[in-house]
Amino acid sequence: MNIRSSFDRVYRALTVMEQCVDERQGTVDLSYKEMLYLYLIDLTEDCTVSKLADMINVSLPAVTKRINSLEERGLVMRTRNEVDGRVKTVTLSDRGEALSKRMDDMFYPILDRFAQRFSEEDIDKFCMMLDMLSDDIEGAIRGEVG
Repeated sequence: MNIRSSFDRVYRALTVMEQCVDERQGTVDLSYKEMLYLYLIDLTEDCTVSKLADMINVSLPAVTKRINSLEERGLVMRTRNEVDGRVKTVTLSDRGEALSKRMDDMFYPILDRFAQRFSEEDIDKFCMMLDMLSDDIEGAIRGEVG
């Protein structure tokens, strides 16, 4: 078994699935990066542009440009923070939430069917391995040498 080819197949499958969401659900044309932004905004409490930039290790101007684009397309909105009016919180709009839900509705049943094939112990080990891979990738991005 070749880990690189297996990883490439998963990445390609996720990319194709994203295209299917667009075609089947009538969604807007989103890149993988834009979908990642929607996902992170949905998961992050009191999300701000600077928080997003820190999370994905991208410059503040680049994140601002991406958020501006998502806002122009009606997928996110910015509101002033009640505590500090200088800070704007980024949230999904109703349209962005609906799109995020459609992606979840397509992906999570596939993930659940996959998980049903394995024991709880196998799933725990698989999750641990995915977490380790994520940690290694994030460490490499930060310049840490393993």
